[in-house]
Amino acid sequence: KILYGYAKAGDPKRDLVAVNAAAGIIVGRRADDFSYGLELAQESIESGAAYKRLKELIRFYDGSSLERLEELEARYG
Repeated sequence: KILYGYAKAGDPKRDLVAVNAAAGIIVGRRADDFSYGLELAQESIESGAAYKRLKELIRFYDGSSLERLEELEARYG
């Protein structure tokens, strides 16, 4: 729901996802500091890029799980 855009800015769950993503962005060397990593994470969530990447990863690793994600999209989206 969060990556799909269901949770809006300021939602505590969305904030937690962004903080965790920022840490991953820093570890992946796409940002040098937490502030910039958090900015990139928030932009990725807001633009839909994070959700698109999730779908790409599911297709790559286990395409059968994509069906379940699409069921959830239909139910909640």
